[in-house]
Amino acid sequence: MTGGWKARGHAARCALLWVCVTGEALAGAQVFGLAGKRVDDANFVAAWRGCEAEARTQGDRCLHLGRAGAANARLQDEAIRAALRDGVAALAVSVTHSGFLAGQGLAEARSLGVPVVTFDSDLDWPHRDQRRVYVGPDNHAFGRALGELVRRQWPQGGTVCLMSADLHDPNLNQRLAGVRAALSGASEHVPARLKGEGGWSEPARCPWYNGDDPSRARNQVALSLDTLHVTAVVSVGAWPIVEPAAYQQMLKRLQEGGREAGRTVFVGTGVLSPQQALLLRDGHLGGTVEMDFEAMGRAAYRAMKQLSRGERLEGRIQTGFRTRLPGGEGRP
Repeated sequence: MTGGWKARGHAARCALLWVCVTGEALAGAQVFGLAGKRVDDANFVAAWRGCEAEARTQGDRCLHLGRAGAANARLQDEAIRAALRDGVAALAVSVTHSGFLAGQGLAEARSLGVPVVTFDSDLDWPHRDQRRVYVGPDNHAFGRALGELVRRQWPQGGTVCLMSADLHDPNLNQRLAGVRAALSGASEHVPARLKGEGGWSEPARCPWYNGDDPSRARNQVALSLDTLHVTAVVSVGAWPIVEPAAYQQMLKRLQEGGREAGRTVFVGTGVLSPQQALLLRDGHLGGTVEMDFEAMGRAAYRAMKQLSRGERLEGRIQTGFRTRLPGGEGRP
């Protein structure tokens, strides 16, 4: 999806828009663009919803930029460039591929003087001069929280398969490193993969990369538990439980084969839906670490608004997360 608000002469661009509104409707308003990794992901929809709700309190608009389907850096870059052509006041971007975006649309934004905020997923260190501020959680700490849930359940260690979406996602790589730090007990010099540190090791076939495909993620969970016989599966995103009924069916098949699987799966996610919360309540998950994407979207709009006024912002605006265990309430 890409942002745009001029209906005439922009038919091609509107094919990329999730929201396409007329110029007349935005008279006197500032228009901001929020580019998540994909527009049909519930977490990024929630972030846009928060951004738009907060923008409306100031008479502004927040457009949801990008396309549906698996996260794709080139399509995200197309959406960013189209929004820049239409004249957005500022951009908020959840980074899919740091090096690619930094050398393409984000470099263009900088040359045009359009402020860029990153949210959820920050640019890697060499590219951070392309954004003004990061809004979101400490992703390394988020991963550590997932790892601590696992270590609490199996303090003696075991085998673990980690799961991510793509090798190039900056925030997901930070979460993976955080999980390994917690399981290994390392405060620095975290291993690139676990080979017995802290009693934990990773099979050669892991970590898994699912390409943002929930069905593939469930198959990878099943393979981890039924064939690799790992102690735990840790997904740094919500992919295995995006479709709660299908996830339950997968667990049922494993249980029929004699594998008690539910409490061995740990997931990092946005706020759980009611159906996903039931999975946790009923012990079909070992635990979750959750962040509030709607609050993140609101904070991203406020940062973009301040920057559009010429106010100075640097570094990070940190948002929180909480851990939850089966049948219990979360801890901040």
